[in-house]
Amino acid sequence: MRSESSNRLNCYSLALIRIEVIKIAKSVGKQFEENWKKSIPDKIFYYRPPDAAQSFGINQNLRFSAKSPCDCFIFNGEFLYTLELKSVGTKSISFERKKTDKGIIHKHQIDNLNKFANFNNVISGFLLDFRLSKNTYFCAIDKFIEMIHHLDKKSFNETDLYKWCNPIKIEKKKLKVNWKYNVEKFFVDVRC
Repeated sequence: MRSESSNRLNCYSLALIRIEVIKIAKSVGKQFEENWKKSIPDKIFYYRPPDAAQSFGINQNLRFSAKSPCDCFIFNGEFLYTLELKSVGTKSISFERKKTDKGIIHKHQIDNLNKFANFNNVISGFLLDFRLSKNTYFCAIDKFIEMIHHLDKKSFNETDLYKWCNPIKIEKKKLKVNWKYNVEKFFVDVRC
């Protein structure tokens, strides 16, 4: 009897740890988004679409909800940037080839960024933050799609990015706790 009670307690403890790890992972990603937003000069238009209700656990019973097309829209007076931001504490980032796959980069995000890229003066892609190496990159959506077509796995690392995507390394500076990104330089580098 005692071991059954102990097993329940261990399962409960593991569930709580898992929930805390998920909260930490989400907050790190949100912090990356916040740091990026704070790095954008005041004269630049920035818009972040609201998250779906289920993302915040408001209603776990929702079967359908609108998914944000991407994390942010930025307009610098010349180009509209449609960006999805991802921050990972691992050496690789998983992605979904099909809607039924499970990955950090979702199929609908790839599809939406690809759709946006078809318009004039729209630059569309991923901002990828690899926390272990402290490197942050921009990867254009067309290059990203080309890369995943060549890979025989469901994740990629920095080596894969350099091999297939010609990513733009984002210049950044460490503040006390957070990062400051050189967004103005990013605008120039993306166009070269």
